[in-house]
Amino acid sequence: MAAIARRDAVLDSSLIIQHTRLGNKRHSFFLRSLFVYEPNLSAISIYEIELGAYRAGRLSDIAALQVDFKVLPITEEIAQRAARLDVDLIRRNRQIGIKDTFIAATCLAYDLPLLTVNVRHFDRVEGLQLIDLNTLSVLNE
Repeated sequence: MAAIARRDAVLDSSLIIQHTRLGNKRHSFFLRSLFVYEPNLSAISIYEIELGAYRAGRLSDIAALQVDFKVLPITEEIAQRAARLDVDLIRRNRQIGIKDTFIAATCLAYDLPLLTVNVRHFDRVEGLQLIDLNTLSVLNE
């Protein structure tokens, strides 16, 4: 039987942070997502994840996952999209913070959906495709 091709998606740092904090990894949205999606990370998510690791005295949470992530760099186009997006969110009094603005702009620039635990922030961004985490199959014990 042929393997089903996984689709590209951007994983928000919230998925990986949730994974590192869980005792029972069976409930990890991060692990569940790997069966369906090719994991892409914004360079901003790398910063957020590793900052948490370094502050806690760990060497690297990214390396500990042993997953081959495709890292999406911040380009001039993404910086410009982030600026326009931030202006729009500020005007609507719906800011999501500069890091999440860059993550959203990255998704929009690459036309990729976002997997996030933090839906209440990202659903404020028009045109951003969000993946419902509840559609991911639960892992067997």
